[in-house]
Amino acid sequence: MAVAQLDEHELIKQLRAQNEAALGAFMAQYETRVFGLALRLTGNRQDAEEVLQDVFLTVFRKIDSFRGDSKLSSWLYRIATNAALMKLRKRPRIQQIPLEEELGPAMTDEGMIAEPVVDWSRLPDDELERKELTRRIEAAITQLPPDYRSVFVLRDVEGLSTEEACEILSLSEAALKSRLHRGRLFLRKQLADYAVSRTAPPSMMQKTGINPGPRHV
Repeated sequence: MAVAQLDEHELIKQLRAQNEAALGAFMAQYETRVFGLALRLTGNRQDAEEVLQDVFLTVFRKIDSFRGDSKLSSWLYRIATNAALMKLRKRPRIQQIPLEEELGPAMTDEGMIAEPVVDWSRLPDDELERKELTRRIEAAITQLPPDYRSVFVLRDVEGLSTEEACEILSLSEAALKSRLHRGRLFLRKQLADYAVSRTAPPSMMQKTGINPGPRHV
């Protein structure tokens, strides 16, 4: 049976036997996804490439520590996420705005939203320049603190389930959902000006002081 056709149980067995062909097949299956995850978490192509190399070397060296109580892909994502977050935490620290001010809209004492937030995700598709929107979303993601960024990327970008994301990040479901909610609000707020500039008439944009900027990428 060809290595590429091995089921997960047999693939793990071959990896534990230090079979380089098995590692090659494993890399071919997952390297694009691991690189994409690392790039979204680090926001830096060179860091993402280094994470990619580190991840598969770690898998090859530490496969014996894989207990098999989760999917192999979940274990791989945990290694990749930890490696990417380590890159982020090694960067020079900058002073951050407190999370209660930075993430999400302002709240009243009663827990109600105190300021309107444009729901950019509901704009008609024909009013969005997809490349520009993608660029702005990616830029906004890099402004999320690492712990919030990892939750958002795993759940909303990679499409993992709540259970999988909790397992990878070692978080409770309540903690993960809280971070995801606040991360989504933050990104929505960051993109609000862009959404308004695509829907409001020029006179309204002038009154509100919003500069729509160039409409090309």
